[in-house]
Amino acid sequence: MRFAKTVLAAAAMALACGAAAAADKDAKKEKGFNEIDKNADGYITRTEATAAGRKDLIKRWKDADGNHDGKLSRTEYLELMAKDDFNKVKEKVSGAPAAAKKETAEAKRRAPDANASTGSSANTSGKPQ
Repeated sequence: MRFAKTVLAAAAMALACGAAAAADKDAKKEKGFNEIDKNADGYITRTEATAAGRKDLIKRWKDADGNHDGKLSRTEYLELMAKDDFNKVKEKVSGAPAAAKKETAEAKRRAPDANASTGSSANTSGKPQ
């Protein structure tokens, strides 16, 4: 029995590590500042962002380019990425209560009626039998 529990725990850990590694792999697909800045001048131009395939960055260029010089400094880029991270966390946290309510409602729906599960008939007339 103890061996089975150990094997089960090890399998669960392996699955968790595999899922975390897959998430890291997906996150690494997105190129960072140094990979986008091909000429290493410390700024990202629209041309460099387009070449890197960062359409999301191009769409939000005006918001990201704080000093409106037509290029993104490392600070401007990191501020934009921090906003993205904050919004992702906010979505996860704000979605959690709704998910918990949904799960609770689903559990109540699936649970059998309390009186039906005991198999006893309740005397609701108030008269002794």
